[in-house]
Amino acid sequence: MAFEEVCPDRIDLIHKNYRKLCNLLVDVEEWGQVVIISMLTRYARTQFTSPWTEGAEFDENKAFYDSDSEEKKDQTEAKPYIMDPDHRLLLRNTKPLLQSRNTAVVMAVAQLYWHLAPKHEVSIVTKSLVRLLRSHEVQYIVLQNIATMSIQRKQGMFEPFIKSFYVRSTDATHIKTLKLEILTNLANEANISTILREFQTYVKSQDKAFAAATIQAIGRCATNISEVTDTCLNGLVLLLSNRDTVVAESIVVIKKLLQTQPTQHGDIIKHMAKLFDSVTVPMARASILWLMGEYCEKVPKIAPDVLRKMAKTFTAEEDIVKLQTVNLAAKLYLTNSKQTKLLTQYILNLGKYDQNYDIRDRTRFIRQLIVPNEKSGALSKYARRILLAPKPAPVLESAFKRDRYQLGTLSHSLNLKATGYQELPDWPAVAPDHSVRNVEIVEPLRESAPIVGKTKQPKSDDKFYSDDEDEKEEEESDSSGSGSEDSSS
Repeated sequence: MAFEEVCPDRIDLIHKNYRKLCNLLVDVEEWGQVVIISMLTRYARTQFTSPWTEGAEFDENKAFYDSDSEEKKDQTEAKPYIMDPDHRLLLRNTKPLLQSRNTAVVMAVAQLYWHLAPKHEVSIVTKSLVRLLRSHEVQYIVLQNIATMSIQRKQGMFEPFIKSFYVRSTDATHIKTLKLEILTNLANEANISTILREFQTYVKSQDKAFAAATIQAIGRCATNISEVTDTCLNGLVLLLSNRDTVVAESIVVIKKLLQTQPTQHGDIIKHMAKLFDSVTVPMARASILWLMGEYCEKVPKIAPDVLRKMAKTFTAEEDIVKLQTVNLAAKLYLTNSKQTKLLTQYILNLGKYDQNYDIRDRTRFIRQLIVPNEKSGALSKYARRILLAPKPAPVLESAFKRDRYQLGTLSHSLNLKATGYQELPDWPAVAPDHSVRNVEIVEPLRESAPIVGKTKQPKSDDKFYSDDEDEKEEEESDSSGSGSEDSSS
């Protein structure tokens, strides 16, 4: 810990102790393991090459530091990736710690494997992380890390444990949202039907925020998996008969989905126009108006009628609805001026004196753009190209995509750089010299081994004298012994 606080960049101090630290990890106390694993993670990112290259492999039978065979290969051949033995030593010695009773140790090993291990070996940590979900104290942090893992690498690591992420009625809203995120990331052609059935239950939840998040998740599934796009759209349309929150979120998601393939869903746009009067949420009303304006040529009879209704309630609408009403009026003026010319002029006059300056500015700009006069100049010639230009389909991305910070850190949890955060180094293009970790073994006791063996021989208790006294006693015993023999003879 002192090293991390005082001189975390002095990598050279770790070289000689690297293997010793790896081998001692199992015997170190738990919080020491967390610190050492964090330190060795950063060390490994500076000393070894990336194992995420194509054809990455490791030959366990390869001689330790045997580089001769590599040098004999043809230099023109592309050498396969061979993991450094010290790199493998770190992975092998941290793997048993996944069974630790300390949650912090398991999380530290998980982030080490995530940042250092080959892609096919990262799945080793999945069972341990799922086991941690039983602890309510750390459930949120574990779910955050699992969500990041499931987003960044589509490996299906957690797919066998998909039922562990089903939402429970007792879960808090932030836990529900994270589980929903993970289920969305794990969705594929094989399990999408099961996940969508689960989502149908979530939409009926009394938790409005969670129900809205579920609808967004359905939209993401429809975008990511083209086979279920129509099914998801039809399901969202059926939700339009529910309460306001669900209807509003459904309309916003449907709007985004229709942008991906609008030519096939003219009936859905008509259905949403019929629901316009019953929708009260401003964002949902604005989304319907945007759809009417964007695809006004597909609903030539319905769009002018929607504009007529908006002209009656324009002054009582929210600002976001007013802006979309002005846009709808401008687009209908360019495509169907015969029916909507007077309506457009009326709405532009209302917007000209609105209390919100954004609406006043938008109204002046639209008037100069679509109504040709001397002041508008050449800009009005390009009105159709400006207002009716095709818009790219939106990309529905996860809000939990956090790849800027090291997994498991406070910065990763907060999604902002915390005090004391250290950036994880990038892999080096060429690995530094591995000999810096070699430690010379000095054996000074080998010559004195026989002496040591002699001193270990058992001695009688009565020899508590100097060597001279021992010799005198031996001589006296010999002389006395010889005299007794003569007398007996």
